[in-house]
Amino acid sequence: MLRFLKKFFRTPQASHACFGRTDTGMVRKNNEDNFAILVERNLYVVADGMGGHQAGEIASRVATEYLVNFFSAEKIREIQGNPAAIQHGLIASFYKTNEKVMGMAEENSGLHGMGCTLVACLIDGDAAFICHVGDVRAYLDDGYILKQLTTDHSLVVDQQTLGVNGANQGVGRNIITRGIGFPFAEDPEFHRVSLSPGNKILLCSDGLWGMVSDEEMHGVMESAASPEEACDNLVRQANQAGGKDNITAVVVCF
Repeated sequence: MLRFLKKFFRTPQASHACFGRTDTGMVRKNNEDNFAILVERNLYVVADGMGGHQAGEIASRVATEYLVNFFSAEKIREIQGNPAAIQHGLIASFYKTNEKVMGMAEENSGLHGMGCTLVACLIDGDAAFICHVGDVRAYLDDGYILKQLTTDHSLVVDQQTLGVNGANQGVGRNIITRGIGFPFAEDPEFHRVSLSPGNKILLCSDGLWGMVSDEEMHGVMESAASPEEACDNLVRQANQAGGKDNITAVVVCF
């Protein structure tokens, strides 16, 4: 089952519970976020578009669709149980997706400069395999803390790494240094995380984490009775805090 939605997606019965919701927020007119949930392939994706004249929305939609199509049911069967093959497959899917989006921009001047940030999570056995570029995030909630698994590819994080003065004031937070739609200077970031019963994975756009602190998100995740309730409350809290950007959350419970 696969759908790309602007409101919500309810999954069928599965070995683990999952839900996703996206919202335009309180300020933006368009929603440039997209997400996908493929329960039968254990694949979860969130993309956040960049670019004017709705090009960002196109980039995030195309990237999501292309990456999902890359991981066909046959492809999943080929790589299941093989961590090295899964890592290679995820990184290859990002390169192929990037080529697709850049090619569309080259062919259509109206799409010039479009791009998106992208995170994908593939569950295999008791591990989550995560690949990303940009500042969309993946978190692990182990019941005690909400741990950010990904590193934001943004100017402010690069400045903090280099110890640049003023980096902690949020200078350049919205300037993305790596993303789909632009040549990769290095491979997309990859992580493998072991999972235990009771763990939760959260994938989200910066419209959520930029408005709601990690501690607040952890509280919502722990108090929610279901992934649907968690997503609803996360989006609601981001909107109550101002909803300055599009908000997307995908929650997977084990």
